[in-house]
Amino acid sequence: MFEDHWYHSSSQPEFSSLRRQESVKRHSPERNSQKVAEERKTPPGPPEADIPRRPKSYTDLRALEWQVDASLVPKAKQEVVNGIAEELPSRPKSRNDLDDLKTERYGRGKWLKARGRGRRATKKPKELKDELDFADWYGEFEDDLRDADSEHKLFQYTLDSYLTTCNSLISTTDSTLGLLTELEKSFQTVHSQTSSFQETCSSLLTYQGHITSLLSSISTNLYPFTELDPITRALSRPGSDFVKTPSFREMLVRLDKCLAWMNDPAHRSFHDVENYAPRFRQNMTRALTLIRNYFVTSVREVANEVMGRIKERQMNDTTQSALLYAKFRVNAPLLRELVGEIEKRCDHEEYISLLNECYSAFSSVRQKLIIPIIQKKMNELAAAGASTNKDLVKFSRNGINFVRNICMDEFELFCAFFSGERSDSEAYNFLETLCEPLYDHLRPRIIHELQLVKLCELCALLQTRYMRDPEDPESDPYDRTQLDFGQLIQTTIQDTQNRIVFRAQTVIRDEIEGFVPKPQDLDYPAKNQSEKRALKTGEIPGTPLPGAPTVIDHDDNPSGNGFDTEAVFKGWYPTLRKCIWLLSRIYRLVNSTVFDDLAHNIVHVTTVSLLKAHQQIASKKTPADGYLFLIKHLIILKEQIVAFDIEFVRPDVNIDFSALTGTFWGLREKGIFSSEGIIKLVKGAAMPKVVENMLDAKVELDARLRFAINEFTHHFASRMTSGITGPSNQLAAASATDPAKVVRIAVEREVATLRGKLEEYLEDGRTRETLVAAVQEHVIQAYESYYEEIFLRDNKVPPRSPGGTVWDVEMFVGWSNDIFAVGHGFLAYDGDGAESEDMSPGMSRAGSLYM
Repeated sequence: MFEDHWYHSSSQPEFSSLRRQESVKRHSPERNSQKVAEERKTPPGPPEADIPRRPKSYTDLRALEWQVDASLVPKAKQEVVNGIAEELPSRPKSRNDLDDLKTERYGRGKWLKARGRGRRATKKPKELKDELDFADWYGEFEDDLRDADSEHKLFQYTLDSYLTTCNSLISTTDSTLGLLTELEKSFQTVHSQTSSFQETCSSLLTYQGHITSLLSSISTNLYPFTELDPITRALSRPGSDFVKTPSFREMLVRLDKCLAWMNDPAHRSFHDVENYAPRFRQNMTRALTLIRNYFVTSVREVANEVMGRIKERQMNDTTQSALLYAKFRVNAPLLRELVGEIEKRCDHEEYISLLNECYSAFSSVRQKLIIPIIQKKMNELAAAGASTNKDLVKFSRNGINFVRNICMDEFELFCAFFSGERSDSEAYNFLETLCEPLYDHLRPRIIHELQLVKLCELCALLQTRYMRDPEDPESDPYDRTQLDFGQLIQTTIQDTQNRIVFRAQTVIRDEIEGFVPKPQDLDYPAKNQSEKRALKTGEIPGTPLPGAPTVIDHDDNPSGNGFDTEAVFKGWYPTLRKCIWLLSRIYRLVNSTVFDDLAHNIVHVTTVSLLKAHQQIASKKTPADGYLFLIKHLIILKEQIVAFDIEFVRPDVNIDFSALTGTFWGLREKGIFSSEGIIKLVKGAAMPKVVENMLDAKVELDARLRFAINEFTHHFASRMTSGITGPSNQLAAASATDPAKVVRIAVEREVATLRGKLEEYLEDGRTRETLVAAVQEHVIQAYESYYEEIFLRDNKVPPRSPGGTVWDVEMFVGWSNDIFAVGHGFLAYDGDGAESEDMSPGMSRAGSLYM
């Protein structure tokens, strides 16, 4: 360790160390801190911190002590203290610094000598031989004691200095701890006071929020009540232009809010709500009444001005249009906005009445201006010398076009004043009123029109030109800005359709059902032959081929009665011509359900008339002529009605009273109070029954055609197989040398007659060959029955031909194919226009036509 004897100095006076100790004790930080603590007991708050600076080293500590002492001693002792502080040597930092300090303090000789002693002390003592050696040893020992004593004193002094320093540190620490304790107590006091203050502030802020919320709630709930008096005062003295000011619209908004608040179920518990709500409603009614009054007054003033100018002088169309429309459009934006305030509040019935009064005022004003103009135009068109007086279609076209233009202008003007959804129905009601002069002229003309052609032309004109097409991509059915003029003439269309149906029923009754044929109408087949001759010479067009239905769009009768189609279909029976013509006329002009019902009736009546004609021709000519006449016309009728899309079936409703009659007689015999009588009454046996007979004309037509074909083929087959039909004829034929001869002769004779008849009535080769094949089928079936009945049942020898061949059924079929020659050399056109062979002998037994 370092040697600390450098602190000791033999030349230093003894009193200096003692004085320094006393000074250190007197001026220690402990006494200073106690004095300062005594002086600072009085302040109420926490004392200010007076802590000495922390020393960084021993020298710094000593200097700090002297500075503290110097600050506490008077100025007279300052110099002494400074001198003592300067005498203190600095602490060595290494052993070399310690040796240098000792050399500087004691001198190099003494220091080296002392070191020599020290080294000598470590040596072993010499043996003492005589007194001189002892004297030398004793002298050296005394020197060593003196040196050791000085070192011990120096070390003692150093320890005293350390002890003083430690005591000073302890005192300073104690004073610091005391200060820290006081600071802690002060901090606890401040913390408790701060927490209490924070809690008080929080409670105050909570209370402030509650008061603010309460104030806001009171203000919000009090607002509707405070608004009543200002609004009432404003409506008491409104002024003529009050409704045009922004404050009026703001007032309406405030009234809406107040009424909504009053009507809220959550606010029913507020005091005087029952008294304030009716008063707010009354103010709203007064405000909207002001709008109604202003609107009515403005519209009437403009109308009076326009009517006055029109009466003053005659005006052309341009000037009149400017007065009738441009003058009204000036105030339209303002009035539209004001009326919109009423339209927005139409949830109340009283406000709806105010809006209706606005509609009525506008409509009445416009009607006074427009209806006289329309009436004047209608009278001009209906004048005795006018070109449209007698022509229903021309009069309707000109009158509707004129009214349509006015309606479009009026609809546009109406939309300029009103914008709500309720205005649509009111607009069309207003426009229907404007169209009444047109209805008054058209309705009697339609009712008294007897020409079905004119009625159909009028209906087609109304539907194609004025009705909105739902499939048109340019028309939007939901666009409220476009006028649907078809709604305005819907009444006229219905009147026309009703008249068409009535006239069609008249035609059916008089011209089809009640038709009385003339002799030339039943002159068949001579009529067919004259038709063919005229066709060869090019005088008339040919009859349409099957599968090509014809719709008659125009009537070529110059008389205009619409019933002469002889130029188009000369070979048709008159009722068939009338049927196709009538269907073509009314097709797509009336409701689909009405048309289907009417079409079924027309086809049924036409079929019945053809049956009557067939019976008359069969009685006057031959049965074959009657059947072929019926087959030809039924085929034409079946092919023609395909173009009319007849889908629905008309139910024929009848009431059946037979059950009621039977129940009555049963109750009379057994008594009404019997068990069976009561059960019958409970089951409803005493009630009449409703019976629906479905009249399907197409099914009826197919059945009639099938019956006619079967009867025709059976008629010719009977004529060919009469020799082998019946027991007597079968036995006679079987006993002959050639049992099949009688059949072969009849077939060869009748086939030529059959084909001749078919060519007279039917132009379609496919139909003719089908009928021939059907007749052949019947002949083969008859021969097969004859063969099985006579030869196979009794095991007789089959008949043979002159050449010795057996005539069984297969042989007869092969022979009949050659005779009937079904499809031989016949070429028909297929669907693509290419020629192809339609029939072959092998297909002769493949069924019949329309079976």
